[in-house]
Amino acid sequence: MQQLHGAEPLRVVDPETNATYVIVRAEVYDQLQRVLSDEDPREAYPLIAAVMKEDDEHDPLLDGYQSVTRDPQQP
Repeated sequence: MQQLHGAEPLRVVDPETNATYVIVRAEVYDQLQRVLSDEDPREAYPLIAAVMKEDDEHDPLLDGYQSVTRDPQQP
């Protein structure tokens, strides 16, 4: 196995599937697992909606934003 001393993780390509895998130190993997698996991001939706509502209520330009019509040619 190739030994790396740099900061970049090792990328390995499976010759049969052409899938690329990234090999990282166990500590890095463990930290990523904790960050990614702590919460379901959907749990934050109500909080985000409440913050946006509060922001909208205090935005003096909101009526102007909402009165602008979209160009039907734009997606």
